[in-house]
Amino acid sequence: MSDHTTALVPLESWCYNSPELRIQGKTIDVGLLCESLIYYDTVVVNITNQPQLAELLSWFINQNKYDDFIALVNYGIIKVYEYSFASMAINNEGVYSLINIQDSIQAKPNTFEQRFLYHNSVESVLKGSRKRKKLYKALRENIIEVKADEFGAAIENARKDWECPHRNSLLVQAFVDELYRVKNIGRSPEITSHVETTNNCERHHISYNVNFDELSNLAGEDLNFHNGTPLTASAISNRLIWSASELQCDLYLGRPLSILVGDKLFESGRKIDKTHSIIETLEEKVEFPDIRKLINDGSIGLDEVLFLRKKAKKFRDWLQIEGEKDRDAIISYHHEVAQESGFTKTARNAISIFGVIGGAGLGSAVGSVLSGPEGAAIGGASGSAAGYVMDVASKLGSGWKPVVFGNWYRDRISKVLEKK
Repeated sequence: MSDHTTALVPLESWCYNSPELRIQGKTIDVGLLCESLIYYDTVVVNITNQPQLAELLSWFINQNKYDDFIALVNYGIIKVYEYSFASMAINNEGVYSLINIQDSIQAKPNTFEQRFLYHNSVESVLKGSRKRKKLYKALRENIIEVKADEFGAAIENARKDWECPHRNSLLVQAFVDELYRVKNIGRSPEITSHVETTNNCERHHISYNVNFDELSNLAGEDLNFHNGTPLTASAISNRLIWSASELQCDLYLGRPLSILVGDKLFESGRKIDKTHSIIETLEEKVEFPDIRKLINDGSIGLDEVLFLRKKAKKFRDWLQIEGEKDRDAIISYHHEVAQESGFTKTARNAISIFGVIGGAGLGSAVGSVLSGPEGAAIGGASGSAAGYVMDVASKLGSGWKPVVFGNWYRDRISKVLEKK
């Protein structure tokens, strides 16, 4: 059962999550972490590699706040979530295959400490054995490692999406929209795609009405956008949904990753409840500072974030209320906290949230589908593409109603599903 006390937060900056920071040479979005700390009791951060962990530690160390970081971990306020494998699209003579890559050490349980904490990039920012020992001890109780075999269905579903030109268009459109916004170059083009199937439906060639080489040049070397990037993004969004469903938690996402997650949640919900709106959105302007931007610009630091976290308990209480949430209340809370915290001179900021709604009716719909002929077939298809969607749907119906901080556009995925 979701209690909205915890959020999963992917920190890596790349084409589909905070690309403007990657362009600046930053590999993680520390602002996203700090903002999520204001809204959630516990934040589970996903870090992809060792240099990203080193960058995160450096942010605290450069403010003389390393001990604060250790305390946040010790108290379980910050936890680390690590995929002990990589999901990526591999190019083989122009044909992309989506796979999970995991080496023999990654496959073993409880190897995060060995693989991350003893790495040169991490040890180089922790001068002195005392600092390193504090980190080892704190993280041993607050690490979640997951392995490739837990995510076969998520990857298979992403592969299946390749067969749908509308889905491929959405994947690329999400990136192009964000790229044009970040570069401030006007209205982005509408993306369309075409899928050709060969070799007895085993290979799919996808073509678009946009030149990927030109997109790559526009994005720049730091983003490294290529033909396989949208396919990788599909897999990663599926992984995050599955992880959040297992943790029974919410998601706090950058752009445009939140759009892909929202689309898949909407699709999963529609599998079991085609007559009702399963996701509601809240997009409002609030009297509150843009914490993420202020952190990433270096305008404020951890002290201000922890001060706001203390004042903003009413935000967290609002999220944790069962049933329909009062939209006016959350706007009022932001205004009150901004005044109490001395941030009254800041410009109005946008807050974008969407979340799954529905109660007993949704649960009954899940049970009906899963007990029927189609559900029985899906249940037996371990690791199948359809099985992934139905498994997510069943979690939605059994009490997991995630809130997702981020942007999402209902009309686009609705059009896709209507054409299926």
